[in-house]
Amino acid sequence: MTAPVQRRRMRLITAGFFSLSGLIAASWSSRIPDVQQKLGLDDAAWGTVLVSLPIGLVTGILLSGWLVERYGANRIMPVSCIICALLLCLLALAPSRPALMLVLFFVGLARTILNISINTRSVEVQQLYDRPIVSVFHGIWSIACLAAAGIGQVMIILHWLPATHFFVVAAFCIAAAILLGNRSGGKASATGEKRPFLVKPDAYLLKLGLVAFCALLTESAMFDWSISYFEKLVKADKSLVTAGLSSFIVTMSLGRLGGDWLIKRYGELNLLVANGMLMCLGLLLAAAFPFVLPAALGFMLAGLGDSIIIPIAYTMAARSKRMKPSYAIACVSLLGTSGFIISPLIMGSLSEVLGMRWAFAFVGMAAILIAVMAFKIRKQSESLRPAA
Repeated sequence: MTAPVQRRRMRLITAGFFSLSGLIAASWSSRIPDVQQKLGLDDAAWGTVLVSLPIGLVTGILLSGWLVERYGANRIMPVSCIICALLLCLLALAPSRPALMLVLFFVGLARTILNISINTRSVEVQQLYDRPIVSVFHGIWSIACLAAAGIGQVMIILHWLPATHFFVVAAFCIAAAILLGNRSGGKASATGEKRPFLVKPDAYLLKLGLVAFCALLTESAMFDWSISYFEKLVKADKSLVTAGLSSFIVTMSLGRLGGDWLIKRYGELNLLVANGMLMCLGLLLAAAFPFVLPAALGFMLAGLGDSIIIPIAYTMAARSKRMKPSYAIACVSLLGTSGFIISPLIMGSLSEVLGMRWAFAFVGMAAILIAVMAFKIRKQSESLRPAA
């Protein structure tokens, strides 16, 4: 097999696993209100349930870097994907709040291992190209989320139970993971540079971690609460309850698909500033006007702003001179996943005390920190630049 053909195959397989990851993640998000209603939990109690997922995500980070370095991203991707699909089925079968929290913990753990493996693989494949390609992988993930949201809407209209819905999705993902895993091939070329596996993160990685934190804080709020927002505040028709989530995913997908071109033209740090402000504007718009059209528009702007923040953060992290790429990505992901941990608590508590509008407004204001960190990273880079 010629090098260009092998390179293209590796890229397509990596894209395939990104799509399976998105399909599994958004399938769960599309049926969250049904599961919440089944267990009879209010918003505050539901917020504590959702915390189990990010706790699992953090726990998975402690294992993922070592697993990927030990066995290779191409081997970890199919195994972790299959485990995620199996756990998706258990989410619909959990008979009680403690049982659901336990399953969500393991879902978070498996999803993190899958996430670190596919992002590490994307960086490995990026080394084979002389132009940016990582953002498109994340765009494919977002398109898969959009497809999953659409499937979820159809399942809701047809009155399919979440268990049946999840079983169908899981069967497809398991079959696809086995097929792609058998074709994944060897490890991509590495730089050969010797770096420690794990060291204390420097200021550079900490700033990128805070950028990821703000982005994932927003994503968690959107995936876990946007449907509830349209049901309870917007009071949208049942056929439109996923309009907010779909709007967010559509623009996030479009932004990521065009992200590589934007990064090459405008630069990573300039886009972090612009996109952070765009996220803030969109969420404040949705919070200020809880009606179908303005709320959907606000979520669209938030999705466009959020679109390439994580791809940029992970790509920049992989350039760390102190850690191997898998560990640097895991480090930034660990800091970023704190947003997933805090988001359910913030959204649940503020929704219960002040209302969901204030909860979304708070998350929107937090997005300003992305622009602040971008300015700090640029200032740090300029101070390290030799004088002319």
